[in-house]
Amino acid sequence: METRNIILDIAQSVLGEGISEDASMGTCPDWTSIKTLQIVMELDEAGVSIPFEKIAEIRSVADIMRIAGCRAR
Repeated sequence: METRNIILDIAQSVLGEGISEDASMGTCPDWTSIKTLQIVMELDEAGVSIPFEKIAEIRSVADIMRIAGCRAR
């Protein structure tokens, strides 16, 4: 599975089915810093590494994709 799809699947699993690449902490009221950590941990289990020092930069699904090295669509 493509990294982009893994990220989206995990974000949807943690935050809800309506989550897209455009989702952010500002548009998703259930997205908290704890949910960010949960996403990062699940990504790590799926083989997608997010450097610890970059976690604080995550505010959106697009941020996760950028940090994980996914190309913009």
